[in-house]
Amino acid sequence: MSVQAMKFVTVTGPLPEFEAVVRQCVVDRPFHPESVLQVMHRNNHLRSLNMPNQVIPLLRQAEEVLTRLELEPEYRPFAEGADLEEGQRYLDDLTQQLDQMDQWEEALRQEEADDRSSVSQLEKLAGISVQLDTLRNMDHLSFRFGHLPEDSYRTFSEVLDKREDCFFFPTHTENNQVYGCYFALKAREEKVDALFDSMHFVPVPLDERLGGTAQEAIEALRHEMEDDEQTLGQLKNQRQELAQQQKDHLLSLRSWLCRENQVMEMRRFGARSKETFYLMGWVPEDDLPEFLARVDAYGKLDYVVDKAEETELTPPTKLKNSLLGRIFEPFLRMYGLPNYHEYDPSSFMAITYCIFFGIMFGDVGQGIGLALIGLFLATKKHMWLGKIIVCCGISSTIFGFVYGSVFGFEDILPGFKILEGNNVVYLLVASLAMGVVMLAFVMVLNVLNGIRQHDFDKIFFGPNGLAGMVFYLGLIIAAMVTLLTGFSLFRVWYVLPVLVLPLVLILFREPLSALAEGKEDWKPESLGALLVSGFFELFETLLSFLTNTLSFLRVGAYAITHVCLMLVIHTMAGANLNPIVLILGNLFVMGFEGLLVGIQVLRLEFYELFGRFYQDSGREYSPRIIDYTAKNS
Repeated sequence: MSVQAMKFVTVTGPLPEFEAVVRQCVVDRPFHPESVLQVMHRNNHLRSLNMPNQVIPLLRQAEEVLTRLELEPEYRPFAEGADLEEGQRYLDDLTQQLDQMDQWEEALRQEEADDRSSVSQLEKLAGISVQLDTLRNMDHLSFRFGHLPEDSYRTFSEVLDKREDCFFFPTHTENNQVYGCYFALKAREEKVDALFDSMHFVPVPLDERLGGTAQEAIEALRHEMEDDEQTLGQLKNQRQELAQQQKDHLLSLRSWLCRENQVMEMRRFGARSKETFYLMGWVPEDDLPEFLARVDAYGKLDYVVDKAEETELTPPTKLKNSLLGRIFEPFLRMYGLPNYHEYDPSSFMAITYCIFFGIMFGDVGQGIGLALIGLFLATKKHMWLGKIIVCCGISSTIFGFVYGSVFGFEDILPGFKILEGNNVVYLLVASLAMGVVMLAFVMVLNVLNGIRQHDFDKIFFGPNGLAGMVFYLGLIIAAMVTLLTGFSLFRVWYVLPVLVLPLVLILFREPLSALAEGKEDWKPESLGALLVSGFFELFETLLSFLTNTLSFLRVGAYAITHVCLMLVIHTMAGANLNPIVLILGNLFVMGFEGLLVGIQVLRLEFYELFGRFYQDSGREYSPRIIDYTAKNS
């Protein structure tokens, strides 16, 4: 349950060797950097190593080219000593080729769209078997093609028939629009155009390139569109061929740029004097020998290794978990990482979460179902939640055997039948007892964290320290003895040392903690202010003991609810046990109630348990490990 131990390493060497040292000893190595200028802020002789990052624009260009070639980022080996200018020329050449392909493709698609539009227009003229050039170039008549609303055409059709200076020829009706063309005497062209404009006639210009009849032009355009489609297919093949030809070289260049980008980023953490560079960071104790071996192998470098306790810094947190703890680690990260100087609660959370869930959702059949669903999500969908569901399903199955319940049928297996006799009362009392044990255990964890952190308030005087533990357990023991034996422990000789004294210590926790730490200014500035604030904190402490303990009743309550829900489903299924009702009912319970139980268990973990011992102020251990599959832009 502890985090990995860290060592603080300082590396110095000749200034010109900085980048080479970072490449060999830092990047892709177990080294979490710290800012030298911040650590050594009292040293006025150090200067920053930071400089403009010339790699990142090139890296973004490489990733943009990858995207345009539809290639996924991945690692490829690269040669040392590559040149940024050569890489820039290579990427510019690829970008130029892709730009030309994009322009050609865009022109072809625009031409295809124009041809489709022309075909759509000409189809409305297919009934006229006259050469289009003849229609455009008549000596005494003007030709217009377009459409007008069907209502307008009906209203003015008689007027149009009586006019001698124009003739309207309808060709097609579509979407309440009448398509057609009209012929007008050129001497009356303006007046006829004004008349049709008042009828909301919308002229549709015909492409001047089109010749022959409308039907012949349609066939020519369709052939042209087929040619465009073939050309687009060839262009796509050319792009794919280019991608395959350049894939290895491009990925190799990108991999090198990713590494060099990390080298440039490390300049933000380093510092320099006149001729020497300085690097500082954290290395896990288990990885320290290998790291120092690399530093020694490089030569010309000096280093100093300090224990975490010998520095003023808080080390980063690197979790060291069992398999079960790693499965539930995402839940822990929702709450926050543990501080370096406290215990990692991942394994504790994993065990208690599974136990609580199993008690609240105990059923053999539904547990197996949940486990199978979780297995599918974990293996096929690669969801971290799937592994947690598998664990919960296994726990539910185990407690299903305890309850003797299979898909709500309680007559198949023997077991603890919740609704029989006084079992409901026993279950609720057991839930309260489990709550007392859990709260006492997390108080012990809080004391252990206080010992690691040399925090006297956590160890002795806090509500979750020894004082709070003595009061809480003392009150529970006194109540149980009085209730079960009839002998009252609520007497002066018991109440004063076990109940009153711990409360007094909690009330004066701040000055007592300061006194225990040896501080000279341990005395409070105002005794009255201390008593007032302490009284309200004490009241909140007592209330939290009560509410946190009662909150564990939900464990038994949800177990009872689960049985009752299944009883309702079996009643709805009737005496013949309608299979459709049973299947749908079990699916509903597995989905809806399973979700509710999962949320309630998480609430118990976060509020009732973590709040009493977990500080969650850790910062994640982040070495400069390169993920070559992740995009940087």
